[in-house]
Amino acid sequence: MIKKVFLTPFFMPVAFVVCYLSFMGVVYFGGHGDILSYTKEGGIIEFICHFGYILLIGMLLIVCNDYKDKIRSWGMFLFLAMVAFLREAGIHHHLSKTDTTPFKSRFFLNPNNPWEEKVIFGALLLVVLAAVLYLAYKYSKHLIKTFFEMNIITWSIATLCTIGVVGKIVDRFPANYRKANNGVALDADVFEVFQLCEEASEMFLPYIAVLILWQYRMIGKK
Repeated sequence: MIKKVFLTPFFMPVAFVVCYLSFMGVVYFGGHGDILSYTKEGGIIEFICHFGYILLIGMLLIVCNDYKDKIRSWGMFLFLAMVAFLREAGIHHHLSKTDTTPFKSRFFLNPNNPWEEKVIFGALLLVVLAAVLYLAYKYSKHLIKTFFEMNIITWSIATLCTIGVVGKIVDRFPANYRKANNGVALDADVFEVFQLCEEASEMFLPYIAVLILWQYRMIGKK
């Protein structure tokens, strides 16, 4: 019964909503008014997220033989998982001698940053972008087609991508709100909620990816 439920198109979106709302409720109502202590760098949410990426990398190593194309599929998944883990671990804060945001547009627009660093970090960004675009080109047509066929993996991937996109929108909302209102920031309580929503969304991403890999393996065996 559990296996049957796990291998259904609606499992991932429903499971995420239940887990996400439960986690949000526990932190919001049990946080004793100090939500930012959970979302700050080095907080419990960041620790859970890091552990999730370690699990994801381990799972990719376990399911390596499930992929016939080791370089152009599994290899890129492993590469992107490692990049995401390093990004979440804050490696970007230690790469540049002059700036803590080497992978953001303001780093490249800042004339005080060395051009050598701009070239190096720009090249790294292009490598990551190329991997993402290649996977998107390779699988997008199949994903769009099979989504309407209620494909299990496609629905799970759609859940993953939707959470990632929504998380980024929520992440940028406070800054966009401040710009749109002449520097007036969100109320502190509202800002805390947005921070919790964004950090919790990112926290679940590696765990969803682990479950997708396990679904893929179970379907293959079936």
